[in-house]
Amino acid sequence: MISLDKNILNTDSIVARRMVEYGKKDELFIIIPDKEKNIFDLSLTVHVQSTGGYKIQRLFRLIKLGSKIVKEYDGIELITTQDPFFTGLAGWCLKRKFKIKLEVQMHGDFLGDYYKKQWIRLSLAKFIIRRAEVIRVAGERIKKSLVKLGVREDKIFVKPIAVDTEKIKDYLPKIDLHQKYPGYAKIFLVLGRPDPVKNIEWLVEIFKEVTKQKNYLLLIVGGGRDEINIQYPISNIQLEPWTTDPISYLKTADCLLFPSLSEGYGLVAMEANAAGCPVIMNDVGVANYELKPSERVKIIPVSDREAWIKAMLDV
Repeated sequence: MISLDKNILNTDSIVARRMVEYGKKDELFIIIPDKEKNIFDLSLTVHVQSTGGYKIQRLFRLIKLGSKIVKEYDGIELITTQDPFFTGLAGWCLKRKFKIKLEVQMHGDFLGDYYKKQWIRLSLAKFIIRRAEVIRVAGERIKKSLVKLGVREDKIFVKPIAVDTEKIKDYLPKIDLHQKYPGYAKIFLVLGRPDPVKNIEWLVEIFKEVTKQKNYLLLIVGGGRDEINIQYPISNIQLEPWTTDPISYLKTADCLLFPSLSEGYGLVAMEANAAGCPVIMNDVGVANYELKPSERVKIIPVSDREAWIKAMLDV
């Protein structure tokens, strides 16, 4: 597995624990491009290495580490990559070199409208996708995009990220956001990295209109002020780094906001729904597919400013 998820390097993370579960079925070697070089085992059957080096070096180090693993451990049957871009290119190079099957994972809808202007990335994605034996997608939305592109349906395998609904329902929160941030009528939560596709800066701007009428707080968990360009009174917005206890946040927030411009799935929206937390989201990822509109789930056309403001005021 060639992965970009640095949470795997944290042995206590949910993602690392998920890798251990995968290792109960098959032995798994994971390579991660990172500035620090590291090597350790998550379990007897799950082995992790990070490349070290500058960004420009990491592609070549992924290929070098992958080649070493294939040569040392006889019987490796599949290379799986997290996306059809950087990791997909490394996987394709290993596939050609060792004649091993390539599986490309697509967690994002890279063929959707948001990425159309990024023609270099889009061209690379199409090149890699057409040369993979298996394409694993997180949801039906991505499958629809691939079929529209001309990819054979029998190459596409839909495997949503598992959501342990019962465990989330039974979970007792360790943190109460209203106790942590007292004095607000409602607390709106954003969980996720501050990537441009997550559309957080746009959300902050329209949240200004909401706070003119209501005493609401916007809590953004997953990034710092140096990562998000926010010109906004600190009393109405709080930023926190990523939490190891996201379910407590979902259980005690008044609403999860999911303003992404593009998404292949949207695990946090599914987890919020399981936790009983209302969701307001753009029509991306699981919206209208795995997650249907309801009294508790509001799905809005992408970046419809007025509809978003009304939905937040109606919570």
